[in-house]
Amino acid sequence: MDLPARIAASGKVREIRLSPDGRHVVYQDQHQYKTGASTEADLWVAQTDVPGSARLLVGGGCYNGGVVFHPDGQGIVFLSDRATPGKAGAIYILAFRAEAGTEPELLETSAPVQGFDISPDGKRIAFLSPAETSEAYAARVKAKDDAKVYGEKVGLSRIMLYDFATGETTAVKGIRDDMQVESLVWSPDSNELLYRMRQDKGPEYSEMPILVEKLAIAGEGAVPTTIGWYPRSPSGQTLWLSSGHIADMQSYIPSNTLDARTLFVHRLGEPLYDCVTGDEGGTRRLYGATEDAVRIVNMQANRADNAAGEGFIAVEVCNDIDTHMDIIVCSADGVRKSLTMFETDDDAVWFSAWDAKRVVGDSGEVSYIFAAILSSAIRHEPPNAWTVRVDSKGELIARAKLSSHLQWLADAPKLKTEVVRWKAKDGTLLSGLVRYPPGYESGMLPTVLFIHGGPYRLTTHPDYMPYFCNWREILAWSGYLVVSPNYRGSQGRGHEFAHAANLGVGALDWADCDSMVDVMVERGIADPSRLGVAGWSHGKYLNTMNDEGGSIGAWGVTKIKTRYKAAIIGAGATNWEGMVMESGSPELESAIGQSTPWDHDDPKESTRKTSPIHSVSGVSTAVLILHGDKDERVPLGQAIGFWRGLKRRADDRGKEAAELVVYPREPHGFVERKHAEDVLRRVVAYFGKWM
Repeated sequence: MDLPARIAASGKVREIRLSPDGRHVVYQDQHQYKTGASTEADLWVAQTDVPGSARLLVGGGCYNGGVVFHPDGQGIVFLSDRATPGKAGAIYILAFRAEAGTEPELLETSAPVQGFDISPDGKRIAFLSPAETSEAYAARVKAKDDAKVYGEKVGLSRIMLYDFATGETTAVKGIRDDMQVESLVWSPDSNELLYRMRQDKGPEYSEMPILVEKLAIAGEGAVPTTIGWYPRSPSGQTLWLSSGHIADMQSYIPSNTLDARTLFVHRLGEPLYDCVTGDEGGTRRLYGATEDAVRIVNMQANRADNAAGEGFIAVEVCNDIDTHMDIIVCSADGVRKSLTMFETDDDAVWFSAWDAKRVVGDSGEVSYIFAAILSSAIRHEPPNAWTVRVDSKGELIARAKLSSHLQWLADAPKLKTEVVRWKAKDGTLLSGLVRYPPGYESGMLPTVLFIHGGPYRLTTHPDYMPYFCNWREILAWSGYLVVSPNYRGSQGRGHEFAHAANLGVGALDWADCDSMVDVMVERGIADPSRLGVAGWSHGKYLNTMNDEGGSIGAWGVTKIKTRYKAAIIGAGATNWEGMVMESGSPELESAIGQSTPWDHDDPKESTRKTSPIHSVSGVSTAVLILHGDKDERVPLGQAIGFWRGLKRRADDRGKEAAELVVYPREPHGFVERKHAEDVLRRVVAYFGKWM
């Protein structure tokens, strides 16, 4: 089996959504990488509780996400660029009982779509679309007289409405046009919209104050009502519940760039949480102290089933390497946890690929349906669609595996995966996963320390899905022991554990990673003479994909110059002040690197000396650097500068082995199949040569 080619050509099962009645799911089987202008994907539907019921609905399309059932349960609405591949998306609708190959209907919105929400009554779609530019500006662009002025507000997102009955699209009036709308949600009665706004486009502005407003959309001359201000953008969409509450995911201390994610539930009409004084106002905080909330969804399928006026939130909660799904009930009496409807058992939920519904049967009985894409490295199970149904007390009614995708992963040589726990030198309990080569029984193995990214955003779950920057499986298949630690700053252990990320890269994270290697050496499994380190990035700004720890790897090889024989740094940050000046999110970079160049009066104090580039002298580790030339998250100069430093200041072995490979057209997360395949081949070949 040609593993690099197989991985690069594989699909990725993702984005599962439940129907309003909880009887069906729709999900995507998307090619991981594209060969043309767009990435292709298939849409599948399945019956909940019915094993193996998945069937193809639409094949070979180009989907941009946002796949949901229409509130009437009869159609599936999704965003796609199938009409204009590689360009802005449009909204389509398809009867979910249609035969495979049925062409979906294009909704003529007359404007490009960046994200949408269907009104609970099913009559309208509210969507975000860039504002039209002036004729003068369009003429300048056409004539190539298009000098870019930083801070110029052009093409800010606005809110548009599509009416299913008339097919007409109109702009929502009354919203200020000098700010960027970053998200929107309908009120439970479909009469109002709640939306968040920031100063301008781009990730830089998500770390600045966020205005929250609501607006009635019926009639003329409606005036927005200010709900309040957040110190920075919440994670994900805001929920508006039937109980009159709104819910967001924010940092445990909302103003913190790096912190544990926490569920904030706020009663409309009461003051928001005050991040300056700590006054709770009408806000209730849940999670974030010792475990982390990850994602939330509104479980209320039908307001007619909710005479009590309650709101129901499903929340994904990460506790170390484990995940559970809780139900939060909001009412006039307050906010409370009801029950846990699902817990992982040596498996993992694919990133954000889950949904949940509260369903009331014909005789009034209540059940909860959880649908997810699950995989397990421990049980050697590739990602597939599953559903779990529990009763009102949380007792299991049914659990079913709906699909059988990625069979080649199930048939691949089986890797033993083990959860390891140990104590750092200061006594802090840490955890991680170890993957052994197929058939391993005893003896020392060449070992790769594979570091996850974030620095906080992601943790190491026992998932089983290799891709271009996840080299755990392919390295284990190639004969290496692969160790993956949850260092301090990782997700899943709450505020104090996450707060370590605010101490700056290298403060605690590298020592935690290195200590896991010590544990495996002491157990006589890791060969101390054949050690490598690898990772991608230092995590992406939002949790949209699995970024790995290239920055920490670069830090490690420059501080421990001879222990690791080889290192692979994928899109890694190597100069934190440069990241603050050039990357898209300077506040995030200054929080990680603990250095902000414009806050120093004395030039001699302008660098905290924590960047890997400052310590390349004498490095004997062989270093391969991989980077995309269109990376805005970690600019290409970070890779070029580190390679130049190694070529000039490393020892003879380090200079000889230092290699930089740049991939044309690639952003931070690679999108082209041949490049993904090339990365996987180079990783295995480089470790084989230098370890």
